[in-house]
Amino acid sequence: MPLINLNTFEELGELANKHEWLLLDFWAPWCAPCKVMNPVLEKFSELNPDNAVIKVDVDQKHEIAAKFGVRAIPTLVLLRRDQFMGQETGSRSLNDLNRWIDGLKQKVSQLA
Repeated sequence: MPLINLNTFEELGELANKHEWLLLDFWAPWCAPCKVMNPVLEKFSELNPDNAVIKVDVDQKHEIAAKFGVRAIPTLVLLRRDQFMGQETGSRSLNDLNRWIDGLKQKVSQLA
């Protein structure tokens, strides 16, 4: 699934109805670590088509970033439908990203 550019907060609700897992990437065009994350997120999206990877430009969508308490970029937020599962700041490798997400998903399955 290709990366999705989020335009409105309402659009996020629509995506949550279509996808169980949503990975939000809060970024900005001028942010060097954000640029490093882009190919990682593209590869993650390619390998995990059941996850929606959603890009949020904090310069254009600052109100959405504020709703999630984003204070630094890049910041990744994992949602299960509309429930907050976790948040991480900083760039990471594909392996680290997979480990973080798998760990959060595992916690959810243990609670079920």
